[in-house]
Amino acid sequence: MAEEEENVEVAEPLRPLEVEYEPSSGMPPEFCEYLPKADFMKSLPWLSENRSLEWLQENCKVHKALFESEEGLAEALKDLSVTNEKKAKEPKVMPGGKKSKKKANEILIERAVRNKRKCITTVTGLDIFGIKLPEAAKLMGKKFACGASVVKHATGVSQIEMQGDFQFEIAELVMKKYKDKDIKEEHFFSVVKQKKSPLF
Repeated sequence: MAEEEENVEVAEPLRPLEVEYEPSSGMPPEFCEYLPKADFMKSLPWLSENRSLEWLQENCKVHKALFESEEGLAEALKDLSVTNEKKAKEPKVMPGGKKSKKKANEILIERAVRNKRKCITTVTGLDIFGIKLPEAAKLMGKKFACGASVVKHATGVSQIEMQGDFQFEIAELVMKKYKDKDIKEEHFFSVVKQKKSPLF
């Protein structure tokens, strides 16, 4: 019985297969040929560095025109780097040919009267300076003893709405509390009846 136990071979445990992934797409190199052409072109530099031309010709049959020769591959890589440089320099063009503008560093404080007595102060633009709106709303609510909340405007911009008229007090509080954000008096604007004017 002891002899039978000695003759039994112990099988090695199975180990998981380690798969190498192409970093820009997160796909195994064998499946990169099935990516859309734009994504395939992004993965091309990595594929050309880590795989031979023969491997590319065999495994990327969808894009075989690129891999007919070393010169064809080099030209495709050259064209790819030139197009990337052009994209980086060109500003974003919106529908109608308009170019998108960079967001101005400004904080808009709007005061609206409702029911002839009650006033609502709205603060927009704090998030451009890297200020967390819920934290700022809580601070203002405690400081001025009023209701303050973060509300999303119809345009999709988040803003802080407060009950009461605190235009100048808000500006002073923001400049005092967030000194590290380099917020100055010229960043504050008052909005009255859709017209913007400097607050100070």
